[in-house]
This record gives sequence, structure tokens and C-alpha cells, in this order.
Amino acid sequence: MNALSSQQLSPLYRHEVFRSRHADETQALVSAELKSHRSHWGRGAVDSAFYRAGLGPMSLCILRYGCEVDIEPDSLDDFVLVQMPLRGRAEVRMGSELVQIHAGQGAVISAHRPVKVKWHAGCEQLMLKIERKHLNEVARQAFAADDVRDRIGDSNIEFETPFRLDDAIGMQWRRLVAGLVALLPAAAPVMGGGTYDPQWLLHYEDNLIRYLLCHHPNSARRQHDGARRSTQRIDLPPLRRAEEFMQSRLAESQSLDDIADAAGVSRRTLSLMFRRHREASPMEALRNLRLDAAHAQLARRSADSVTDVALGCGFSHLSRFSASYRERFGKLPNETWRSARLC
Repeated sequence: MNALSSQQLSPLYRHEVFRSRHADETQALVSAELKSHRSHWGRGAVDSAFYRAGLGPMSLCILRYGCEVDIEPDSLDDFVLVQMPLRGRAEVRMGSELVQIHAGQGAVISAHRPVKVKWHAGCEQLMLKIERKHLNEVARQAFAADDVRDRIGDSNIEFETPFRLDDAIGMQWRRLVAGLVALLPAAAPVMGGGTYDPQWLLHYEDNLIRYLLCHHPNSARRQHDGARRSTQRIDLPPLRRAEEFMQSRLAESQSLDDIADAAGVSRRTLSLMFRRHREASPMEALRNLRLDAAHAQLARRSADSVTDVALGCGFSHLSRFSASYRERFGKLPNETWRSARLC
């Protein structure tokens, strides 16, 4: 299933805010509900509808225009917007990056980046609007290292734009969103009577935000991961020798015995060191070093092709390289390559 069903979204469809068949009226209403913007109307008849409900510092919305329309809000400023097409498709442009979104891939639009969105005729989207200040507060709690909390402050968290909705992470995200939609009736009875506890509802929302922060690439998570790696740089000579050996021979075949010999320890000791200090096996650490090197080279376009980069970093199976790269960076190697060409 690539999108949430109408049945799952029925509680949200009961919160209709407006319908319109007029372009000027639709622009004014959407501006009032979301963000002031410029609209350029294209093919098709206007048949707009907007549904919105919120449980706190987060709002769930469904929006359709009916026709083709280009939306230019500049930047969102005070909120982050997660766009998830239910039907049809759209295009999101942020700077030189152009992302096609559809039922299998959405977009996370950061608060501060200028954005343009082209809705194609028949597109209808589920959108999650998260207040920027509350997002930062959840990020400070999720990434609790003191230096990371200080750096997050009230700054803008930069998200990677495309958001896969059809992989394991995206499927779990949809389940969490569906659970939030199911809680939308304002006075839903629960077992034993009464209503849902407001603090519990807020906790559910925060868990959804935390899931986005922890599983979709963003600047706060990168700061956290960098800080954690720094604290793990314990001066263990065997571990350092192993990593230097791996780093110096990324393009070559390396076995566990090769790495253990270079480190001067047994295979078992090597594995224990990596598990304890790198939270990975030696071969997983080697793969990550190769992926990081490939990512840097693709971003710089320092080779003639994606294939050359993969082979130069020790990946002989291109399909496995693409799958591992997408798992680590949230996009395919050729997407990084194309983005570098556009910059």
C-alpha cells in the first residue's frame, strides 16, 4: 500500500474547512490557513477542498486544487511541512534540487528554504504541519548531548527533501500518521468513558516528530551522530590501526582476517572492539567508510560516472551499492550525482 486509504483518513475528512471553484478565493483561503503565497494557475478546472485538524503544535491537513497550479510561498518560516501525495503527483523545487513526489515518495520542506511546488491536475495531498519551535524542542530532547542541544537552540533544522514512503521506514511512518488521524475526534470516548488524556496525546505527537528526526536525514541528527562519534574516538591503538588500514584500502578486497592482522588482535577481539566503540561489526564499519567516501565523491563529481565511484570505493555489485547507499543517505547514488551537476 503506497498511500493512506480514504477509510483511514475519514476522521480528517470530517474536518472540512472550505471548498471552492474559484482560483482567487482558493488562493486567499489557503494563504489564510497555511502561508501567504503566489499562485500561477494552469490546466484544468479549479475544484479545491481543504481539511484540517490539530491536536497541539501539529496540524494534519488534506488539500487539493483540482487543476494544475504552481505555488510559491518563498519560505515557510515558522513551520516544517511534510507533504504526502494521496493521489496524483507534484514537483517540489528547493534551490537547484527538484523532487518528484507521488504516492510512494513525499517531501519534507524545511522552514527556512525558499520553495516552489507544482501541483499537477488531480493531485491531493496529506500534509503534516509542525511548528518549528516545537520541532526544535523535541530535537533537543531526542539528541540530548549538551553541545548538540546548544547548537540546535532555535536554529533551523535542515531536512533532506525527498521522503520515501514505500520502504520500511516510510511504511512505519504511515502507520504512525494513521494512528494520529484515528485520534482526531475531539471528544473520542475511550474504554471506561471520558476522553483521551491531553498529555498522552501530546506524547504521541512528539513520538511522531521524534521518529521523523531519528529516521529521516537532517542537520540535527547529523550533529548528534557527529558528537557521538567524537565521544567514541577513544585512543585504542588496535581500533585506530584497523580503521586506518580499512580507510587506506577502500578499493581493495578486505577480509576480517586482513583487518585483524593489521590491528594486531584476534578476530574475536576486533569484533568486540567495533561492537563496543562503533556499534557495528568490522565489516559493517568498512561498508560505512566506503559509503561515506562514495557520498563525498559523488557530491564533488570527482569521477567520470557513478559506476566509477562505486568501483573506486570497493563496491563490485552496483545493485547492492545502490541499496546500501539509499539506506544510509535516504537517496540513490545517481540522485546525489545529478544534484551535484545542477549546483
